[in-house]
Amino acid sequence: MSLNVDALRSAYAIRGHPHASRAEIVRFRDQQIRKLVQHAYRNVPYYRALWDEQGVHPDCIRGAGDMSLLPTVTKTHFRATPEIERVASGIDPEMLIPAASSGASGRPFMIRRSWMEHNILYLPRIRALRSYGIKRSDRALNILNPKHVHARDNKIIGRTLVALKLLPRQKRVSIHLDPEAIAAEVRAFRPAMLSGYPNMLARASEVLKRDPISPPSIRVALVGAEALTPDLRRRIESRLGVPVRDQYGSNECNLMAWECAHGGPLHTCDDTVLVEVVGPDGASVAPGETGEVVVTALHSFTMPLIRFRIGDVAVQGSAQCECGAPFATIQSVQGRMLDMFPLPSGRVIHPYYLSETLIMDDSDWIESFQLTQERIDSVTMRVVSRAEPTEARLARLRAHGAELLGRDVHFELLVVSSIPSELSGKFRPARSHVTSSYDEVTVPALPAPVASS
Repeated sequence: MSLNVDALRSAYAIRGHPHASRAEIVRFRDQQIRKLVQHAYRNVPYYRALWDEQGVHPDCIRGAGDMSLLPTVTKTHFRATPEIERVASGIDPEMLIPAASSGASGRPFMIRRSWMEHNILYLPRIRALRSYGIKRSDRALNILNPKHVHARDNKIIGRTLVALKLLPRQKRVSIHLDPEAIAAEVRAFRPAMLSGYPNMLARASEVLKRDPISPPSIRVALVGAEALTPDLRRRIESRLGVPVRDQYGSNECNLMAWECAHGGPLHTCDDTVLVEVVGPDGASVAPGETGEVVVTALHSFTMPLIRFRIGDVAVQGSAQCECGAPFATIQSVQGRMLDMFPLPSGRVIHPYYLSETLIMDDSDWIESFQLTQERIDSVTMRVVSRAEPTEARLARLRAHGAELLGRDVHFELLVVSSIPSELSGKFRPARSHVTSSYDEVTVPALPAPVASS
């Protein structure tokens, strides 16, 4: 009960933070850090064992400046521990809301939150929309991967706020539809805000340029989940005639940063997540330097995520944005390069179409994976396993993958010991050698087969 009361107090405070001073944000953030670290040490066996092993006591942590004293946590190490030791004592994990990773990092992962923790994370998204001038009476259309809604996530808060006209009316459209069908949904709904993955939004915007909304309704386009290249930004902006703003989030923390309304750096959500950009020694790098992203979810008390390595690389920003908003910044996020896969049939699919369907409901045995399209008619999934898969499981996945891609595409599933990173050191969970927005690769499609006489 006390955690729910604290969450309500935090939610009330977060609502007022766009008008707070930087000092007030820092004070709130550091208070949350102290409470979270003390709670995790007392109530979560995983963190007590980890910090005792490192010789660190929570009393040493007074705020963000002390977090480098704590070890970082990898997904592999965290997941290797029994789930009951990763949640607070006395809490049944099955009573929490699960959130499965979409596989953007190539490493599927399941986290759990209470109902209150789950819903408090929507407040930064509301704040970001308002910074872009999206009003409560506006409409927002999101082109995203279809999500299974857990029974405990009844969306009652969102539905109530929409009914009271305190939130924009939202519509979700599947990325697995073709661009023409998505554009038709956009024209029918007439949103003020259009959001989606950069590659898919670029394709849908091409159709909307040919057959636009009349009269125009879109005022801003938001993108996330993939790397936004300058070329993708230019294409979307020129076709829609509106500014494109980037957002950075994860299933572990929901929204973590959003691009300044004036363009440029991304404001970090300092009142819901501590975003650290660190070097090899685990300490924060200087502004302008590149480092690994380490996050601490400030309101996750049931399954704490403290100094959690999510596999991204970012460029450190300033302690406060020049626009005057009371939030720190990151200059850019590198990685999350997910190529679309064009197929001989003319379909162009997002890699989530395969990863979500093939492994996200059966991911316990998978350490990491990578999807590669070698030719327009050939896709390979490489999997590093945590446990030896049965032949029946592999046969089922191979058959399902072949069914998803169609009979004119060869699908291969390989269990391997490791998956190498790029020469740059980045890991690409989905790469096409046929066409890529990130490598400027465009290979002509295979000629149509000649019918035998």
